[in-house]
Amino acid sequence: MNLDYARLLAQNKALSLEDIMALDKVQKRKPLSNQDEKELRRKKLIEGRKPNYFISLHVAQKAGDKAGYTKNKAFDNQYYLDLILKALSQHSTMSGKDIDELLWNKLPDWMTEIQRKKKIEHLLTELRKFNKIINKGTRKHSYWELLSSF
Repeated sequence: MNLDYARLLAQNKALSLEDIMALDKVQKRKPLSNQDEKELRRKKLIEGRKPNYFISLHVAQKAGDKAGYTKNKAFDNQYYLDLILKALSQHSTMSGKDIDELLWNKLPDWMTEIQRKKKIEHLLTELRKFNKIINKGTRKHSYWELLSSF
């Protein structure tokens, strides 16, 4: 257990020892039991979806992990969509690799490599379906451009 983290949490008298131990698991990205997950959710101590839980905003603030919370909390989709559109307006064309590089570190820390790839694919698909961008390459070697009507 990270003792500094546990000491910070222990200062909150509303937390039981079990809560502190479960939050330590969350911090270390270890699996939670169903009971721990239910209890932490009930007390609003964690956020996220199974198995990618992270400490809630008020716990992060008390534990001094504000940056960590923000890294785990995803931005709204619109943020990512705007980022892609802005980059394409600046560069006129971008490869799939360029877009991956643009967004990779902006996506939440809890996401795996596969989840990040899927998220970026979904974002590009959304922009394509709304006729904002077009792929001028192949599926494997994509080159994205803004549609002139945009």
